[in-house]
Amino acid sequence: RITYVGELGYELFIPVEFAHLIYQNIIEVGEELNLKHAGLRALGSLRMEKGYRDYGHDMDNTDTLLETGLGFTCDFKKSNGFIGMESVLMLKDQAKQQGGLLKRM
Repeated sequence: RITYVGELGYELFIPVEFAHLIYQNIIEVGEELNLKHAGLRALGSLRMEKGYRDYGHDMDNTDTLLETGLGFTCDFKKSNGFIGMESVLMLKDQAKQQGGLLKRM
């Protein structure tokens, strides 16, 4: 129930032949709730405000886990570690020696 922008919400998967009817019903019911349309740019802005990253926009395969601010997603104390753990620890140590990360999203 969490949307791409980090708020409560739902994604509807409906047959295309019902899309217009369901859209009209949502707009009608939404009037009393002051429902407003929001465009794709608004969603992008809200996503960035929430700190959610979008692969291909905010990060790609040239960014490291630490550069994207996702180091918190790693369990460095996991008994068998994880693939790439040694590299991440090395980068973490280098960043510490340089006084912090040089690049951050």
